Amino acid sequence: MAYTKEGFLGNFSGKLSNTVAYEFYGKTVIRSRPSGKRRPAEGALKQAQTDFSRVMKVMQAARSAVRVGFRDVAEGRSAFNTAMSVNLVNYRKAANPGDLRWLVISQGERAGAQDVAMEIVGNKVTVTWGEPEAGKPYHRNDQVMLLAINDKTLAETDNVQAARRSDHSAQILVPPVKDGENLLVFIAFHNPLEAADQKSPKNVSMSQLVP
Repeated sequence: MAYTKEGFLGNFSGKLSNTVAYEFYGKTVIRSRPSGKRRPAEGALKQAQTDFSRVMKVMQAARSAVRVGFRDVAEGRSAFNTAMSVNLVNYRKAANPGDLRWLVISQGERAGAQDVAMEIVGNKVTVTWGEPEAGKPYHRNDQVMLLAINDKTLAETDNVQAARRSDHSAQILVPPVKDGENLLVFIAFHNPLEAADQKSPKNVSMSQLVP
C-alpha cells in the first residue's frame, strides 16, 4: 500500500507494485523491490557473515565496557562500532578465534599496569596489579575497568569504575561458568575527568587479558 498527500512526487511513501518509496534526508526516494529470494551465501561471503555475527555477539555482551574503552578513539562513528571494527580484525587474525583472547575492550595510549594477576575465591575474582607501564601517561586516581566473561556462553560481569589505580586491587563477581567453559578477565585504566575535557587516546589504556 502506498500513499501521498501532495501529488505523486510529494510525501509519497509505501509499496506500489514492485517499487518501494520512502523519505531519505528530506527527499522522496523510489526504488524497485528485489525480485525473488536471495541465494544463501557461500564460501568467503558466508564466512564473513559468520565472523561478523560471532564478533557482534561478543561486542553486545561487552558493550558497557567497550563504550567507555573506545570512546576516546572513535572518530566519526560510535565507540561501539569502532570496537566492532577493531575486534573483527583481531578475530580474523587470531590463531584460535574460538576463544576470546583476541578481544580488546579498550584502545588507547594511557599506561596499563605491570604484574597483573588474579585469584578466584568463591563467586568473586580479585585482580591485582603493580606499577604503571613505563613511558606512558597515568594518574594515581585513574579508574580501573574490569570485565569477566564466559568464552562459550558470553555471560559476563563488568564494572567500569571498579577501583582506583592506586588501590592495586579490585574485585568483580564471577559470571556463571560450567565445566568445559573458560572465564577470561580483562582490565583497563581510564581517566573520566580528563576525558570530559577533551577526547584523546591518552585518556584510556589498551586493555589487558589478566593471566
